[in-house]
Amino acid sequence: MGKHLFTTTQDTTATRYGGVGTGTMLGRRGFLGLSAAAALGAGGLLAGCGQLGSAAGPGNGSKKLGFALSTFTVPRYVKVDLPNFTNAASAQGYEVISQQADSNVDKQLENVTNLLSQNIAALCLMAVDAEAGVALVRKAKAANVPILAYNQAIPSKDLGGYVSRDNVQAGRDMVAAADKFLGGLNGNFIICSGQPGDQVAVDITQGYMEALKPALDSGKVKIVSQKFHAGWDPESARKQVEDSLTAAHNDVVAVLCNNDGLAGGAIQSLRAQGLATKAFVSGLDATSEACRAIVLGEQQMSVFTPYDQMGRRAAELSVKLAKGENIAEGKTYDLGGGQVPWFPMDSRIITKENVVEHVKQYSPAYVDAKVAFGNIPASQLPPGAAELVK
Repeated sequence: MGKHLFTTTQDTTATRYGGVGTGTMLGRRGFLGLSAAAALGAGGLLAGCGQLGSAAGPGNGSKKLGFALSTFTVPRYVKVDLPNFTNAASAQGYEVISQQADSNVDKQLENVTNLLSQNIAALCLMAVDAEAGVALVRKAKAANVPILAYNQAIPSKDLGGYVSRDNVQAGRDMVAAADKFLGGLNGNFIICSGQPGDQVAVDITQGYMEALKPALDSGKVKIVSQKFHAGWDPESARKQVEDSLTAAHNDVVAVLCNNDGLAGGAIQSLRAQGLATKAFVSGLDATSEACRAIVLGEQQMSVFTPYDQMGRRAAELSVKLAKGENIAEGKTYDLGGGQVPWFPMDSRIITKENVVEHVKQYSPAYVDAKVAFGNIPASQLPPGAAELVK
């Protein structure tokens, strides 16, 4: 697997993309370093952060796993990833201790410190910030606790492994869907990216840029705005799109969104200008609200990864690490900090054609059929949807 590198701005520059915004170009590491400065500064003082307790480490008999999540704001984390991880670990006789960080690097440092003090045998980490995660990997290594990166990569050769979808490919898939919907890549685009420093957001946005490059180079596509949004905040995305539509005189054909929450915010602004269903909107996670938007034609697609399978896979690998077993299986991921074993999960595109199948499979644990299909005229529902809300 090649290095995943992405150069971006906090506000897209007019000089590079011919858009209406202004900003300063930053390399991926430079950009992430700004958002992670506090955590990395603390990383140099890890030895002074207090006693870690008697962390067990691999093969020392502990039956506890730590799972440090970035946030519970994203529904799938608490409804799918965590329970499936917990159930799979429990089936092998392991207790899971989980904490979430409210998308705050300082809180995640506290969480990891706390988990390492509780005699865990391995740690699964969904890092708030990729660069700040390096310090957390060092902290776990110092405690002799192997660590598995979950959902987003951390540039550290000391990871035991990494479980995720191919987020760069997810970005490419969204652009491919836009190409199909628009009948060719042409016009003004808005990009709503997720949490600054979150490697998922960085990689998906990299995928956009890779897939859009020919159209950008030829001048067929212009990016009028690109921003990262702290906490994956839908309201922040709504404001970005509102401002961008004003600046572009509503001449926008597509809004590429890193997840469905951001897409929901974008749709509010498009709807206010009579552009919902006319402009292409992408998303990620195929939530209940996104499924509804897809049926209504206000969102054209969402990338979905079977997070139940992903959670179970991560638990299986964490148990192996806890036992001191080798988990390398051939595929590796290189983010610049060295290659680590990588366990990519397959994703699929959810559209109006297969949304009913998706809701059937993941309701009620993850999606709510009534939210997705309720109070929509039968003539607008895809086949099989009405039966799910009776």
